[in-house]
Amino acid sequence: MISKTFIDQLNQSITVEGQTLIVEFFITFSRFECALKVSQFVGGDEERAWPNWELFVASIRPVFDKNHSPELRNAFDYILNHPPRIQMVQANHLGWRDRVFQVNEPEVNRVGLSIRDVRNNLFHGGKFQGNFQQDVSRNYILLKNSIIVLNEWLRISDAVRESYLQPIT
Repeated sequence: MISKTFIDQLNQSITVEGQTLIVEFFITFSRFECALKVSQFVGGDEERAWPNWELFVASIRPVFDKNHSPELRNAFDYILNHPPRIQMVQANHLGWRDRVFQVNEPEVNRVGLSIRDVRNNLFHGGKFQGNFQQDVSRNYILLKNSIIVLNEWLRISDAVRESYLQPIT
């Protein structure tokens, strides 16, 4: 099977620790988005539903404190100060550009957008092509810090946390 061949190649190029981190991020992020929708942080119509990140972030903005712990502060500040880049096409070639935030965009909104960019880059952008090393990979740091922030957001949002922790049936 072609997909199995690719996964085998990927597993040979990424450490077990890296594989574990990628799986943890995907599960955490995916379940988080599912919990957002179930918790009424949802947009959509008869055609499709999507997690309403903007509504969620607005709901936690008054209570979110990046200084809740040193680990959270470091994770939040890293994402804020080193946001992931966005893949784009320039002159028929794939490239990367910086995200441009609105001038008055609150920090928590910027980090929320950046976490979604981490997911998009990992899932769609081919971020891991044999270059995954914990100590030098910015991708590793972004994944790890995104998980830390998402877990804090689960801690402070009762509705999303309860939906997130519901058994999968």
